[in-house]
Amino acid sequence: MNNNLLLIIFFSSILSGCITNHVPPTHVYTITPNWNDSVIADKNQQYKHKILKFTPIRSTRALTSTDILYTDTLNTQNQYLYSRWNDAPTKLLQTFFQLSIEKADIFKAVISNISTSKSDFVLESSLLDLSHQLTSNTNSEGVIRIRFYLINNKTRKLIATKEFVSSIKVNSQDAKGAVTAINKAAAVIANNLVQWLSETPLANKLNSGEN
Repeated sequence: MNNNLLLIIFFSSILSGCITNHVPPTHVYTITPNWNDSVIADKNQQYKHKILKFTPIRSTRALTSTDILYTDTLNTQNQYLYSRWNDAPTKLLQTFFQLSIEKADIFKAVISNISTSKSDFVLESSLLDLSHQLTSNTNSEGVIRIRFYLINNKTRKLIATKEFVSSIKVNSQDAKGAVTAINKAAAVIANNLVQWLSETPLANKLNSGEN
């Protein structure tokens, strides 16, 4: 009886050891600014006394987790098993875009939603897609789709809204390739966002409070 129990424990430990050794390590990725690729918008001095508040990015439950998502040719959405983001994409993009606007030096300050400081304008956003889209066995793209809403915080009126989409070709059909493409797509959208916010007609609306 004791011998049988020892044998069971022995073989169980061997099997569990084999299973552990064959489980791939989890790769953790992030979205980081590449300032070498950034575009600095023309500075408009009309903004210099204005404060912009960037509220948390809204999205579906899938994009508020740390899963790295991919969509196959049958439009089925899945997640990479042994790769993940170090935080939810909504939070990673929040930091990325806020830093991009701050670096452009358009506003007096860009503050987060938790700040107790008052702001002149609010930038809301909805993340519609952030995924690796497989168009075939050899071709795919890292895609980000997001819509921004610029609001006058004093009048509570919508000043302007703009949707940005960026699709970057993936060089390797795996999570690492997808992350590289998504980072480039995020940089493109950050630059477009800065340019949009710094357009002269928009600046005039900001100061006049027009809708």
